[in-house]
Amino acid sequence: MYHKLIYFYSVEFFFRLFYIFVSFFLCIIVASLNTYYLILFEVYPFVTYELKKFIVTNIMDLFDMIWYLVISQSFFFVFPYWIFQLYKFSSSSWYLYQLKFFKKSFYFSFSLTFLSLSLIHFGLLPFILYFLTKWEVKNDDLFSIFVEFRVISYINWVLTFRYFLGSLIFLIFLVILHLWFLMKINYIYFLIKHYRKSFIFGILCILFLVTPPDGFLQGFFLILIFLIFETVFLFVCYKLCSIRFLKYANF
Repeated sequence: MYHKLIYFYSVEFFFRLFYIFVSFFLCIIVASLNTYYLILFEVYPFVTYELKKFIVTNIMDLFDMIWYLVISQSFFFVFPYWIFQLYKFSSSSWYLYQLKFFKKSFYFSFSLTFLSLSLIHFGLLPFILYFLTKWEVKNDDLFSIFVEFRVISYINWVLTFRYFLGSLIFLIFLVILHLWFLMKINYIYFLIKHYRKSFIFGILCILFLVTPPDGFLQGFFLILIFLIFETVFLFVCYKLCSIRFLKYANF
């Protein structure tokens, strides 16, 4: 009996994994046929305020840039399908409340992450690039310095910045949702009220160790983590007050 179950689950796992790989390769094909639009989408934050030129020092930079864009976008679009296959594969062994919790937590976290990435790409990145392009040295009597951007360096920086920040936001929202639904509201209020500064300090220490020593980026992480904790604390206080108000209203 157990051997048959192992066999059936192995076959199902193999086919679902095969579907994921097929979807990934189809995304690669579609992205390869639309490389112009991928490049236009990535350089949009750069040309929002000022139109500047990119330089290519090697012909292979163009190939590397297209390869990075195609692979990264394919992974991004196949990720929800991979979660869907994981959900379907686990549906035969999980309880119904576990499936509902998994689906709601993923939908909510992924939606907020997608919204955050959109705001970062169309709002934060143009501001950062506009700020960095103002570091040009003006002409004087001796010499002049012109700042040009390498296209491969720009693409690498944008992809690293966006996906690292997107993964961080996704994990933060996922942890917050798990704590919100699986822990009692009084315990969450106690942890945030008394250990909020310790959590912020620990998360910032980890972020400062794994990110480049850039003052602007570190300041952005400081403001982002502080706002997230304060927003969560505000929602916890609101929900706790609502629960107490309902208790008094029932009496």
